[in-house]
Amino acid sequence: MFLNTDPGLVMQHIRHFVADRPHCTYAPRPSSIVPRFPAVMTTAELAAWAQVGKNAVPQLVTRFGIRELTGHAKNHRFAIHDVLQKIIGVTAMSQGDLEQLLMPLQKAAWVSRVTGLSTSAIGAGIRENRSPLPAPVELTVTGPRQAPARGRRWLVVQVEAYLRGDPIPFLAPGKPFPDLPENRAQDPAGNVFAAICADNAAVSRQRQW
Repeated sequence: MFLNTDPGLVMQHIRHFVADRPHCTYAPRPSSIVPRFPAVMTTAELAAWAQVGKNAVPQLVTRFGIRELTGHAKNHRFAIHDVLQKIIGVTAMSQGDLEQLLMPLQKAAWVSRVTGLSTSAIGAGIRENRSPLPAPVELTVTGPRQAPARGRRWLVVQVEAYLRGDPIPFLAPGKPFPDLPENRAQDPAGNVFAAICADNAAVSRQRQW
């Protein structure tokens, strides 16, 4: 991530973020997945939550080592606690936490709508390790000749918290934490990317009203 506090250097290093960025548009807040069975996700519910096709669920389950419970061969069931622990590395400590964590993970297109940044700018910030946005979850294996952006997802509550300037919730142990105190302490002019996000978030909320 880029931590230089000099406004001129910050602008120079993130110029590609603001170039050709789309206008921020209102993006409805995703509704939480409501499981049919207590504490359990079906294959369809897991696919909807992870924003992947049902045919991709077996690969997802294998990649993260999610334990399959009893269920129809075409519609296995998975413990919600296990899914959250294995994929995002956190545990819901209350019903309120669970409802927030069960909001479907979002792709870069949604992040683009709520921040006003282009998807290419978001991807560039991640590749160059200087994006101040909350770190995404990588659902697919990344490596040479692969396109990690296709399996890249964000937690809605983390992006919303960042845009409000609140502490980022549900950070898994060891997960990159872009919202450092030294970034929050500096003048808004010293963090142009964050200022853009905050400004666009305000516009989005006004449009919602």
